[in-house]
Amino acid sequence: MSERSDERLDERPTPVSEPPVDATGTSRRRLLQAAAAAGGVVALGDLAAAQETETIELGGQTSGWEGVAPEDIAGETNPTLELEAGTAYELTWENLDGQPHNIVIESGEGEELERTELLTGQGETQTLEFEATEEMAEYYCEPHSATMRGDIEIGGGGAGGAEQDEATDEEAAAFFDPGAEIGVQTVAEGMTAPTDMAVADEEQERYFVADQTGELWVVTGDGLQDEPFLDVSDRMLELGTFRGEYAEGTQDYDERGLLGVEFHPDFAENGRFFVRYSAPPNEETPDRWSHVSVLSEFTVADDGSSADPDSERRLLEIQSPQYNHVAGPMAFGPDGYLYVPMGDGGGANDDMLGHVDDWYDENDGGNGQDVSENLLGSVLRLDVDQEGEDRPYGIPEDNPLVDEDNALPEHYAWGFRNPFGISFDSDGRLFVSDAGQDLFEEANLVEAGGNYGWNVKEGTHCFSTESPSQPPEDCPDSAPDEAPYDGQELQNPIVEYPHVYEEQVVGITIIGGHVYEAGDIEDLDGKYVFGDWTADPARQSPQGRILAASEPSDGTGQTTGNGGGNQTEGTSPDDQEDSENVTPGEGGIEEGGFENETNATNETNASNETPDDGAADVGGGGQEQVVPRDELWNMEELQLAGSEDGSFPYFVRQFGQDLEGNVYVLANQVGVPEGDTGTVFEIVPPGEGESLEPPAEDEAVESGDQAADENATEDTQDEPIAENATDGENATDNETPSANETSDGA
Repeated sequence: MSERSDERLDERPTPVSEPPVDATGTSRRRLLQAAAAAGGVVALGDLAAAQETETIELGGQTSGWEGVAPEDIAGETNPTLELEAGTAYELTWENLDGQPHNIVIESGEGEELERTELLTGQGETQTLEFEATEEMAEYYCEPHSATMRGDIEIGGGGAGGAEQDEATDEEAAAFFDPGAEIGVQTVAEGMTAPTDMAVADEEQERYFVADQTGELWVVTGDGLQDEPFLDVSDRMLELGTFRGEYAEGTQDYDERGLLGVEFHPDFAENGRFFVRYSAPPNEETPDRWSHVSVLSEFTVADDGSSADPDSERRLLEIQSPQYNHVAGPMAFGPDGYLYVPMGDGGGANDDMLGHVDDWYDENDGGNGQDVSENLLGSVLRLDVDQEGEDRPYGIPEDNPLVDEDNALPEHYAWGFRNPFGISFDSDGRLFVSDAGQDLFEEANLVEAGGNYGWNVKEGTHCFSTESPSQPPEDCPDSAPDEAPYDGQELQNPIVEYPHVYEEQVVGITIIGGHVYEAGDIEDLDGKYVFGDWTADPARQSPQGRILAASEPSDGTGQTTGNGGGNQTEGTSPDDQEDSENVTPGEGGIEEGGFENETNATNETNASNETPDDGAADVGGGGQEQVVPRDELWNMEELQLAGSEDGSFPYFVRQFGQDLEGNVYVLANQVGVPEGDTGTVFEIVPPGEGESLEPPAEDEAVESGDQAADENATEDTQDEPIAENATDGENATDNETPSANETSDGA
C-alpha cells in the first residue's frame, strides 16, 4: 500500500509547458519565487501599483491545499476561493512537504488561465499575482491534481454561498452505488500492520497472518497466539530507513516488510510454506537501489506448532530499486503452481532508477512492458515441486514465454504497476488488483500471456510519463507484432474507479480481494470482494472502503478478452478442447460463474452517465475522463451494519479467505507500520456483526502524505523522501497505500 494509490509515493516533477501569452505577447503570469524557507513576497508589479491588492495564503502538500488566510479559509483543506472580478490578488503559498507543486487556474471549460512553475523545496514560498476574471472556476496543483484541487467562486457568495456548496456536496452523486449490507466480527487483534492471511489445508482450524514488521502469527478460536509461528524480522531490512534515487533518510511510511504467506497445497503431509519479505541490499544490489525482494520456503517444526527458522530455502532474490510497488501476497493455483505478483520496482511512471527501456517509445521506461531484462511488473508462475538446472524451482512447460529466446520464462502475465492482491475462485479464475498512479485504480481477470497495459495505459485510459494527470487521447491497444509480444492486445480491467468523482475523493489505492463463496450472505454470494485503503485525501484518518463487483447478467461487461489468445469473448469453456492441465483463466469468464443477478443498486446510476455511452465523467487533470461502466463489472460499496454511517473506520490493508469461502478484512487504524491496532475481521451477515467506532484522535498516528499511494498498503503516488522526513508523505500507488501502496500502496 500506492501503503499509492500507492500510500502512493510515486510522482516526479511534471514538465510544464510555457505559460499562455496575451495579445500583447507578454506572459499573463507574474511569478515571484523566494529562495529560502522564510522567503517572502518581493515587490509587486504594475498590477498591484494600480489598485489595492487582496492577499490569499495557502500551504501546499500532497494531501491538499491548506487555507491560511484570509480568516474564513483558515484550516480548510482545498478551500473555495471567493474572488471579485476585476480585483487584483496576490496568492502566496508555502511548500509544506518538499514535493513538486505548482498552481494552475482554469476556466469552467478547462482553459488554462494562470500557471506557475514547479516549486520543490520544503519551506519555500511562491507568489502568483493575477486579476480575477469571470471565467475562473478552479485551481489545482498539476502533479497532484486529484487531491490538491479547489473551486473558485467569482462575485462573492458569503455565508449563503458556503451553505450552497455544502448542500451541493451532500447531493453530489457517489461513484459507488450502495450495495449489500454486511457485518464484521473481530477474529484477532493486537498486530501492527497485517499484510496477508493464509489457511493451510490441515485438520487444525487455524489462520496464519503476516505482519509487516516480520512476524507470522497464528490465529485460532481463542484469538492471536502469544508467540509468532515464524519471525523473520532479523532477516529483513530496518523499516523506515531508505536509500535510492529519491528515497533517502528516514520516515514512518514504508511498503516493505513481511508481505506475503502461502501454504503448500500438501502442507499437512510435507509441512512446506512460502513467505515474501524485504531483505537488506547485498553485494549484488546496484548502487542506490533499495532492497532485495525475497521469496523463501520454510518447513514446520517437528511438533507442528511453529516453523523451523533454520529451514529457510531462498527460491528467488530480486533486486528492487525503490521501496514501493513491491506487491506481496501470493497464491497457489488449482494447477498446483505458485503465482507470485511482482511490482514494477517503484518510482513515478515506471521510468526512474532501476527501470529499463521497453517497446513504447512515447513513454520512458519501463519494467511493466519488459519481459526480457527482469521479473518486475509481472505475475510469475513457478513449479516449487521441481528444481531446474540453474534454479531452485521449475518452470511450468506451458508458461507462455517458455519457447521465446528473448524472454524470461517465469513470466505468466505482465503490464502491472503494483499488483497488491491475488486470488483464485472455485472456478479457477485468477483475480489480480493493480494500484494506479494519478487517476484510476483497477482489478483484472488474468490469463496466461495477458498484457495488462502499464505503463502504456492506466486502467482503460492512455497514460503519459510527461503528463500523468492529463492522459493523451491516443495510445496503442496492442504490443508490437514481433517476438516475444506477437501483437498481443492490451487487456482492460473488470473493475475501474477514479481517485476523484464529482469533486469527492473516491479512493487512493485498490486492495485486491476474493470471491465470496460462503453462502451466508445471499446478496454477496458470488461477488468479488475488494477494497480501498482509505478515502481520506490527507491519509491521516482511517476511512477504508469495502467494495464488491459482479459480472453483468447481460454479458455486456468487460470479460477477460483475448490476452492469452485462449478464447474469444462470449465463448463458453465447453466449446474449447478439454485439457488435463488447463491454466487458470484459459476458459475466460464462464457464464454463470458468478451469480448472474442485476440488482438495482448495481446498475449505473443515471446521474453518473453520459447520454451516449453510460460512462461516468470523473474529471481530473483539466481533461474530461470517463470510466466506461458499460464495459466493466457492476461495482458497489458494501454497507457496514456496525458503523454509524455504513463506513469502515479502518485502513484496509488486505483480504483473506478460509477454506469455506468466508472473506476476511485485514486492517489497522494508522497509515504506517506502527502501534498495535492491526485487526482481522470476518465478514458476516449484518445481524451478527459488532459495532465499530472510529479511533480517538490521540490514538492515530498522523501519517499525513507519507501514508498515501499506490495507491497501499501498498501504492501509492511515489514522492521523494526528504532526509529525516516527518510524517506527512503520500502513499499507493496506490498512493498510497502500503502502509499503500496502501501500493504505491500502495
